Amino acid sequence: MSSAVNDKFTVSPFLLYFLLYVSIVDVGMMSFQRELVNDAGYDAWISVLITGISIHIIVWMMYKIFSNQNQTNASILSMNCACFGKMIGNGLNLVIILYFILGAFVTYRTYIEVINVWIFPTMQMLPLSLLILVIIYYTVSGGFRTVTGICFWGGISIFLFIAPLALLIAPYMHPQNLLPLFNHSAAQILESSKTMVHQYLGVEVLLVVYPFIQLQAKSQKWAQLAVLTSTMLYLLILVVAFMYFSQGQIYKTIWPTLNMVSILQFPLMQRLEYLVISIWFIKMLGNISISLWAACHSLKLSLRTKPRTSLIIFLVLFVIIQLFVKDRNNIRVVTTMYANVGFYFIYIYVPIVFIMTLVRKKRKVTKQGQPTSSR
Repeated sequence: MSSAVNDKFTVSPFLLYFLLYVSIVDVGMMSFQRELVNDAGYDAWISVLITGISIHIIVWMMYKIFSNQNQTNASILSMNCACFGKMIGNGLNLVIILYFILGAFVTYRTYIEVINVWIFPTMQMLPLSLLILVIIYYTVSGGFRTVTGICFWGGISIFLFIAPLALLIAPYMHPQNLLPLFNHSAAQILESSKTMVHQYLGVEVLLVVYPFIQLQAKSQKWAQLAVLTSTMLYLLILVVAFMYFSQGQIYKTIWPTLNMVSILQFPLMQRLEYLVISIWFIKMLGNISISLWAACHSLKLSLRTKPRTSLIIFLVLFVIIQLFVKDRNNIRVVTTMYANVGFYFIYIYVPIVFIMTLVRKKRKVTKQGQPTSSR
């Protein structure tokens, strides 16, 4: 299973920042505050920091996994076969492919729901969904560099248009909402941290895009910076929501971020949330595209399938599953399943592979250091 990549398909190390940032920060930014307060209340900001620190460690482990491989053949797919054997390794590869497909669908379906509720509440979503799927196909079929370009503009659009809006809400905030501090137990904060992990799902795409990054060993700083930026953005939006809503209000608010933005008014723009959701589409396109590209590329390496053929199959699967995932309860079930799988993927699978690669490397060094017998 070779994964050597031609230089014409690779991208500069700094672009890894946008790939990971767009993969981590998705449509969950609009509703994650409500989920966190269920366990840790307004001490949930501690959970964001704990989860962010743990993700930094996971990214470091991922780089260590690849540094212990032959850099011309660095691939999580080949690593699975080397660590677990060909049969189990290929099985894990297929599970990872399905995981990326599920993540792309969760983001796609959740964004469709936001459009349906906030912009077109009486419109049938199937025609719009098909249009979005056509755009996704056009993006992913363009290859890794095209997907990277979309992620770049998706990241830039959020920095220029979305993040500054948090500062405009300052006159409506009540800092006393944050008091009293530290009035929840460690168990409650850890449970909230586990919930927060869902917002970081997407960082594992690094396992697939790594071979496509130039100067791979020097790109870790950009990956870590992407995680740091995501953590600071989540923390900012969370604290702003806590100071804007009372704890009772945030329990009953499904999309706190959009509700905060909706109070802002500018000349000729009375419904600012429409602009936010529309600009967010570029970011969601990058998020969905990188996950589907990772699935198509991994399937190509595993089963020698054509990426465009597998992409069409995946998008048709989206349409079929969407017919069954009709309301918010169905979406919640699928999202919860994805979050649970992602938690074990990040905190169980990655550390296990990390430990196994260290053991393999140590054995290899020991074996090479043994003197050869002479006759």
